[in-house]
Amino acid sequence: MQKANEMYCGELLPGNQSDMWFFHKGNYYKELYVHTIQELETEYRKKRDYKNLLLLYSRAAAVYPFENWQAKLIQCNLEVYRYEEAVELYNSTMELYAREMGTPPASEMQECFEALELVEENHRKNINDLAGWRNMDQIFMGRKNDIKKAIFRDERKKGAYYCTYPSFVDYCRLVVRAKQRSTFYAVLMFLTLSMRGKKDGRRQIDLSGQMQILKEAVGSSLRIGDAYTRYGNRHFILMLTKTDMKSCSVIFQRIETAYYRSSGKGELWYYADMTQELDEFVL
Repeated sequence: MQKANEMYCGELLPGNQSDMWFFHKGNYYKELYVHTIQELETEYRKKRDYKNLLLLYSRAAAVYPFENWQAKLIQCNLEVYRYEEAVELYNSTMELYAREMGTPPASEMQECFEALELVEENHRKNINDLAGWRNMDQIFMGRKNDIKKAIFRDERKKGAYYCTYPSFVDYCRLVVRAKQRSTFYAVLMFLTLSMRGKKDGRRQIDLSGQMQILKEAVGSSLRIGDAYTRYGNRHFILMLTKTDMKSCSVIFQRIETAYYRSSGKGELWYYADMTQELDEFVL
């Protein structure tokens, strides 16, 4: 079964999927591949073979990156206390979906963290076993220093804070709540990179490279208390705290200058809203 799983490399001749014969044949082999995953998954879990289970999910996520195999992989990492690996995978998956799809993946991704099942053997044998609970608590407390280091290790960086879309949504909601306790202005800015009519000689401009340049320009142009995220293949969303609408044009010009200074070749435009107008809506 493992040999069959490893032999599968993806869709059968994806360029010919418009041909119904290739389409049905491709689906047939894909179903066989998913079946091997399910069989191996059951076998590995019986043996508590997490090493091969991680490899199994990693391969599935590489073959089909948009079919939510990352959720299985994240859950498996959490089960063996590989929290940093789980968070890194979560962030990279969110970035992939934002870049390629323009939307976050299925809710199962977030649920991996919210509904984490503790798999320590003593704890699972008997939910009323206090010794099992204490053992889990000791593991948690023993890792508190590692947790603090993982949370704050990047906080010395300058410029705005870049985060994945779900984290950005949480941050914006926190800003809206904070405004109810103390009065300050906050603006949500929508930034777009347009490549229409822009060509570098005979070669089409590299959109991915231009978005990376723009990402760095945004990060260096905003203050350390601001946050931003990528949304789709040509858009960024910015949360600007203690900023009013009058300042948006100045901020945009600063971003635009930094972008063109770093070999930016596209055209930029923005739209902004005060957060007072957004309080009633779910971002």
